[in-house]
Amino acid sequence: MPPVAPEPGHGWSRPSAALRWSRTTLIALLLLLGWGAAKVRWEERIDRAGEALQYHGLTLSRSVTDQLSQGAMLAVLGGLRAVVANYFWIQMENAFENQQWYKVKSLVGLATTLQPRSVLFWDMGSWELAWNASVSKLENIEVKSAAQRTLDSRFWIEEGRKLLQRGVENNPDSYELWYKLGFLEEQRRHDYLAAARDYAEALQHPHTLTYLERFVGYDLERGGDLPGAYQWWRRLWLSTPDHTQRSRAWDKVEKRIRDLEAKLNIPEDQRIFPAESASAPSSLPAK
Repeated sequence: MPPVAPEPGHGWSRPSAALRWSRTTLIALLLLLGWGAAKVRWEERIDRAGEALQYHGLTLSRSVTDQLSQGAMLAVLGGLRAVVANYFWIQMENAFENQQWYKVKSLVGLATTLQPRSVLFWDMGSWELAWNASVSKLENIEVKSAAQRTLDSRFWIEEGRKLLQRGVENNPDSYELWYKLGFLEEQRRHDYLAAARDYAEALQHPHTLTYLERFVGYDLERGGDLPGAYQWWRRLWLSTPDHTQRSRAWDKVEKRIRDLEAKLNIPEDQRIFPAESASAPSSLPAK
């Protein structure tokens, strides 16, 4: 039977359907390829933003961007880094109210990453962890084991210390953060020699606090390094011929020197103050 000729107007009906399907497939493929290219460009832009936000080695890493919502990421890329950091800080305060300590830690981490030159974020963030979270865990009566509560408390002290260490890495010229790191070592970890080192570092930076020079000497004594403490006090006394400035508490410095010269049996010819005029050794005074 000869093939039936197509009716007028219907000769290309089947080929047209196939062509439409091919066009639809092609459009879908193009859209998919376009999204892939856009995604690559977006990720490259995130990486470039991470490099642009780098300060002293701290970058906006992919692990951080994974925690950001699309809106927050757009705001960061749009130059509103400080606004987003402040938003996270406000959220952190809410988490603190509910004692959600891991959330507090995460939000502090985001805020300090976005604003690594903000001394306040590092300072207050470490306080939330090393003091507030730590004390909360130590007083948590829901945990029956006192040993476990102590371990939990120490964990948060360590988290606060690590945060401050990252803070000084990103702000090495900030005496405030070196001072706060020394204070944490002294008050929370009772590592007096580490505290003395941090206080001494704080003294090397502009606008520092003069009384930290005495903190170094006191903590060297508390840490058991009496020869080191004596050398510190001695250098401090000999650093100037003027011992009349009340703000530097030279009377306290003199007392520490006299006491240590007696305790360490410093030879007469090497002493700053003669033995016969020295007062009896006293206990370490308060700061």
